[in-house]
Amino acid sequence: MVTLSPLGAIAIPIDLTVDNATTDAAINRFKTQAVDGYDLLLLEAISKAGAGQIKVITDDIDYSVVPGIQVFTSNKYVIQEAASQNKLVVR
Repeated sequence: MVTLSPLGAIAIPIDLTVDNATTDAAINRFKTQAVDGYDLLLLEAISKAGAGQIKVITDDIDYSVVPGIQVFTSNKYVIQEAASQNKLVVR
């Protein structure tokens, strides 16, 4: 079980069954998003949850290539890249 936090909620539990359909979807995602296998499955769980705007707290640089999510990080490489693309939001 993966716990994610959509807008307005602390967290919601999401059941993710790793079956042929989930694996196929993760492999298809890998064609456009260069993330590792573990992240592929987490992204599938997020997609299936339909949780709206996704906010991820991580230092994993992989998530910087995923469209449609907001990443909170202290990873200096992710921050530098976001700044160079005018996508950095400082709070």
